[in-house]
Amino acid sequence: MTIVCGTDFSENAVQAARAAASIARCSNDRLELVHVIADPAAAGIPALGVFYAPLQELLAEQAGKLAREFTIAVNPIVLEGPADERLVDFARGANSRLIVVSSLGARKQDHFRVGSVAERVLQRSNIPVLVVREAASIEQWAQSSRPLKILLGVDLGQTSRAALRWVEELRQIRPCDVRVVQVAWPIGEYSRFGLKGPIELEGVRPELHALLERDLRAWTGTVAGEGQISFSISACWGRFDEQLALLAQEEKADLLVVGTHQRAWSARVWQGSISRGVVHRSPCNVACVPRPASTATSRAEITRFRSVLIPTDFSPLANRALGTGYGLLPDGGEVHLLHVLTGERGEAPPDLDARLRALVPWGAEARGIATQTHVVDEAEAWSGISHAASRLGVDAICMSTHGRSGATRLLVGSQAEEVVRRARQPVLLVKGDVE
Repeated sequence: MTIVCGTDFSENAVQAARAAASIARCSNDRLELVHVIADPAAAGIPALGVFYAPLQELLAEQAGKLAREFTIAVNPIVLEGPADERLVDFARGANSRLIVVSSLGARKQDHFRVGSVAERVLQRSNIPVLVVREAASIEQWAQSSRPLKILLGVDLGQTSRAALRWVEELRQIRPCDVRVVQVAWPIGEYSRFGLKGPIELEGVRPELHALLERDLRAWTGTVAGEGQISFSISACWGRFDEQLALLAQEEKADLLVVGTHQRAWSARVWQGSISRGVVHRSPCNVACVPRPASTATSRAEITRFRSVLIPTDFSPLANRALGTGYGLLPDGGEVHLLHVLTGERGEAPPDLDARLRALVPWGAEARGIATQTHVVDEAEAWSGISHAASRLGVDAICMSTHGRSGATRLLVGSQAEEVVRRARQPVLLVKGDVE
């Protein structure tokens, strides 16, 4: 495979080229050193051969120096057109694993500018983009002088999963010490878990921190490769990109890695972009990793549930979900049976735990399935289910639904629909009779 590095012959571009060459040597890839010029005709330059010759000579000279110093194959390429478009198109055609570009350094973000070439490249690219501010740390890592110090910012989504896998690839080349950090908005997280009490203005309360770190560690799992792994939860009341850039500075990270959604420019204006923000603000090198276009899942990646939440109000309809819910754990695991007491039901009956225990299917324990029972008090059933699923950290929710349709659904609403809308876990709905 290849690594593509864009250059404009500036000192910053020289740093990017050295970083790209270091990685190419470690991964046994060919380096494509690319210089893109604007349309000469538009600039009033008629003699293309005369204009190209000095650039080709200069590019060939730089490529030769890199090839000799890093003992790799370097191919100099001169292209014509918009720099970001041609660089990305060339990388796609060359079956590249990485695009490397330079940065002019941190500067104040302007949401109403199209942005730098580096920003436009990462916006267009469907392969990882490394924005280089300094090459020394990457060269030292490539020479096995020391581990690369990486700060990996995640939100537990699919784009973050792609970023984690890219970091694993680096760790299999050379050791990398990785701090996995989740930036959390306290108000949203307290609400998601249904926690009561005051909200800390600095940091998060210990019980929330424990829940977030539990989920972060479970989401991350075992990270392949060599090097240390640590975890961090960081409360943020402002911009997440600013927080990640500040953490990278405090940690003295060599590389900040984030996933990117590749939003269109108009969407970035209104919604913002963490990847765009960290490229502007980070004091260190930044890698932006897009989610792969292919959504195919290998057999090894198929999720195997280990814990399932089954809510019930003891009605025959609700209890239809029991068989399906327990069936989600063919290899054993844990089922959480939940009953939500809502305000409209008055005082709770004294035998709820026993009634929940009576619902456990015969032979569940022999199949290696443990059952926990929970009774919670909430204003609405859907909120009790959503909060319990978050606090318990279950892999999936299995519940019954009335299967209403049309006007009935619009008038009556659906507890299941509210759960589906808010849950981060997969929700399996067992339908009753359609009304």
